[in-house]
Amino acid sequence: MTDTITLTDASERLGVHYMTAYRYVRTGRLAAHKAGGQWRVTTDDLEHFSADETPRAPRAEVLPPLIAERLVAGDENGTYQLIEDAMAAGATAEEVYLDLIGPAMTTVGERWHQGELTIADEHVASSTALRVVSRIGSRVASRGRSRGTIVLASVAEDYHFLPTAMIRDLLRFRGYDVVDLGANTPAQSIIDRATTIGDDLLAIGLASTTPGAQDIARQTLNDLDGAVSVPIVVGGGAFTGLDQIRSLGDCIPSESARHALDIFDDIHAKARAR
Repeated sequence: MTDTITLTDASERLGVHYMTAYRYVRTGRLAAHKAGGQWRVTTDDLEHFSADETPRAPRAEVLPPLIAERLVAGDENGTYQLIEDAMAAGATAEEVYLDLIGPAMTTVGERWHQGELTIADEHVASSTALRVVSRIGSRVASRGRSRGTIVLASVAEDYHFLPTAMIRDLLRFRGYDVVDLGANTPAQSIIDRATTIGDDLLAIGLASTTPGAQDIARQTLNDLDGAVSVPIVVGGGAFTGLDQIRSLGDCIPSESARHALDIFDDIHAKARAR
């Protein structure tokens, strides 16, 4: 088995400050993993490391835990710097959302369920992530003709803004106009806004992240049935599988953010073919 040393020891062997070695890790230059609360580096990776090497695309197993740490600390600028480093190393905005921020928030949620974090920690992480997403979204925009308008909302009594905010930006990156109604949205609000959009409305996306909220999602679909005539895509952490979502009513189930994006693209393709 390959020997490992702490990042502190690695920085000493490299003759650099600890924060310099930490920057090598977060930009994907130096492989590392976390064990017992410390970053560790294999001696083999250290032997083959070169500080002059061009930064690689960030390692998916390295950055999410680093981002999760910064989110829990409420460090917006530190989180954003990690993401800027990732994008400078070649990560696209979509990869940042789906492969870095999303997994980082999953890590936060898992640590909360395991009792390692408090609900206050989770709220700090979520609000920090939302601010970071807003900064990324403001600097990355799609150009050209709109592919149609999509309305997004989290169902009533779901108070999480981040899921629809991330999907909103991802859809905009792909050329859609998006109306994000945010968290805790009554069905009537969705209907009212959809009605004002008219023929340009392509689809509706509903998110539900609160465990046990299936009845609310089911009632929302019932309220939308007949009031809107576009496809409704449903997904989120409240659901245990696609079959459970299908059982709620007339909708298209989504198992992940990436899956939802593909579904919206498919809806667009079918609309163009008509």
